[in-house]
Amino acid sequence: MAVVRDAIHGNIILSGIEERVVDCADFQRLRRVRQLALAHLVYPGAMHTRFEHSLGTMHLASGICDVLGISGDEKERIRMSALLHDLGHTAFSHEGEAALSGLLGTHEEIGKGKASSGELGDIVGEAFSARELLSGKGISGEIIACDIGADRMDYLKRDAHHTGVAYGIIDTGRLIHTMEGRGGRVCVERGGLEAAESLLIGRFLMFSTVYMHKTVRIASGMLGRAIRMAVEGGLEPSTFLSCGDEEMLLRMAAVGGSAPYASALLERRFYKQALALSDRHPLLSDAGAAEAELSARCGCDVIISMPGEPANPPEFGVVGKDGVRDIKEASELVSALLAAEERRRNAIVMCPARDRGKVERAALDYFSK
Repeated sequence: MAVVRDAIHGNIILSGIEERVVDCADFQRLRRVRQLALAHLVYPGAMHTRFEHSLGTMHLASGICDVLGISGDEKERIRMSALLHDLGHTAFSHEGEAALSGLLGTHEEIGKGKASSGELGDIVGEAFSARELLSGKGISGEIIACDIGADRMDYLKRDAHHTGVAYGIIDTGRLIHTMEGRGGRVCVERGGLEAAESLLIGRFLMFSTVYMHKTVRIASGMLGRAIRMAVEGGLEPSTFLSCGDEEMLLRMAAVGGSAPYASALLERRFYKQALALSDRHPLLSDAGAAEAELSARCGCDVIISMPGEPANPPEFGVVGKDGVRDIKEASELVSALLAAEERRRNAIVMCPARDRGKVERAALDYFSK
């Protein structure tokens, strides 16, 4: 048994097999993969990694198991699933996964492979089936990955702490204490509704303030271009599964077409926003074509950052005297948050600082059609 002192949850206790898993090279690599990719270039404290997030998710999942009456082998299986849930992340986390889409598979698929082979696979296989561990199905998947699950609770609290913003402050103790298992789903008692709502509000505000911050998105747009250019220049995509963020930036800075972008990120020389507009503009249905057209018109590099897929409505039940109601029915806040999130979605047209004026004029003309 080992005890790890965590900045968010205090003491986190690891069993013998969990300690051995954590000590494996594939798991230790998560120390070099930042939770928020390049957000530290805007929020200097955001240097935390997938490593401590994985430990925190396991810790919270364990607490949920206790409240739901899950113990013994099943609890140990859920703890291990939570510990390994981010094992397959590439360098730069979700930004890396998006840029490498179609080349490596999802981080869930990659994680299953890593947990089934090598030293880590041997250790995990002593007590568990790696494929079942990371299936994301059943009550294990609910505890870890549902809208009020351990993964979300940990990353919101951890990200808020390290970025220094006050929006991810969640009463995890109250929320977990009021959880119930109903029909294979994790629900919350009516007395925990406000704690659940605070999590949903915290997520919305963290997206608005941190994850979708204009400068963070510009850095991510440049990173995505660097990754794609590096792969086109011969860098093997699997390298992103063995290296951490800083090492990959240095490697990309030495590869032809990706070098200008990676070097600029290493030196914090960002592109500038030339225009922001609704992501629903019809000409953005093919953002790549819009980038190419604006680049040709202006004679400079233009990148368009899209906000990603809209958030799905939260899905979990609220247990009251009249039975279980869906959160969308039990809380008036949910529909308001979804509407507000939709209104705040936009696309960002970015370019080198010296070209900002002409790109703004060209983009206004192009998107006025």
